[in-house]
Amino acid sequence: MFTSVIAARRRAVPVLALLTTAVVTGCGGPAPAATTAAESGFPLTISSCGRDVTFTSAPQRVVTVGSIAAPLIAAAGAADRIVTRTFEAAAFPGEYADALHDIEITAPTAELAREEIISRSPDLVVSVEGLTVSHEDLAQVNIPLIVNRGYCKDAAGTFADTFADIELYGKLFGTAEAADAEVATLRQRVQAVTDKHSGTTASRPGATLILSRDGAQLKAYGSKSTVHEQMRILGLDNIYGDIAKRNFEANTETLIAADPAVIILLTQGDQTPDEVRTTLRQRPELAGLQAIRDNRIIVVPFGYTGPGPVAVEGLEVLDRELTALR
Repeated sequence: MFTSVIAARRRAVPVLALLTTAVVTGCGGPAPAATTAAESGFPLTISSCGRDVTFTSAPQRVVTVGSIAAPLIAAAGAADRIVTRTFEAAAFPGEYADALHDIEITAPTAELAREEIISRSPDLVVSVEGLTVSHEDLAQVNIPLIVNRGYCKDAAGTFADTFADIELYGKLFGTAEAADAEVATLRQRVQAVTDKHSGTTASRPGATLILSRDGAQLKAYGSKSTVHEQMRILGLDNIYGDIAKRNFEANTETLIAADPAVIILLTQGDQTPDEVRTTLRQRPELAGLQAIRDNRIIVVPFGYTGPGPVAVEGLEVLDRELTALR
């Protein structure tokens, strides 16, 4: 794998399917031109948020960091390669849970320490850009780290990026056939919701918000988020769509001035829908918003809107909830 030290600790796996692409892209943008690969498809170089990582064989022991990485790998047909899931601040709902059910989950609301990662002898860590345990830290002990493209600093958070990540992991883990089939299914489901709303002539203003667990901080989602694309498909005009960020502290003056007709409120951790609804309603400066006044608040788990495959199910859930409001 990445080094002979890590390779010695790997468990045996079936022979990999033939791969023909030697270079793929792990962050947004078109993939570089394919080059002639060895019969096994390796070495394989991935551009992860602009940093190249080269693999000489498919990873067998993976630690995932964040709520998105494990479902992405499961969607690619490689859930059995994951040995530990960590820092899943919001447990993802729905699909892929069965495939990941028996995998160790540790430090659900905090990052794994570098030593804990090393102790699990991974030959790959799939993470989020900007966390404390960095590529440089793990490189010192010959453990490669790649970042899901939806969590690169400048990522757009689109479904296209999610599908590209699944295809990427299919190449990396030698499960391309399963990954490609899953992407085809996910594309069809997104298209079905898109077609349903294609005749919408006027968008309604909407906002997606998330409250801190103590209710003190209110954040909003801008144009670099997956939920922004979900809103666009559903005929909602994101009032923060001109802010090229994933999320940020909400400007309540902007929120009040735009007066969204619909608010999507995300839960995280052990927050319940009733709790977050009540907390939002208790902010006196927001009492006049039409979404609050008319009870047009959709509450869904954060995991339905992250830059991963569960967001497809999230799109369908939001569609049903929005239809129920009409």
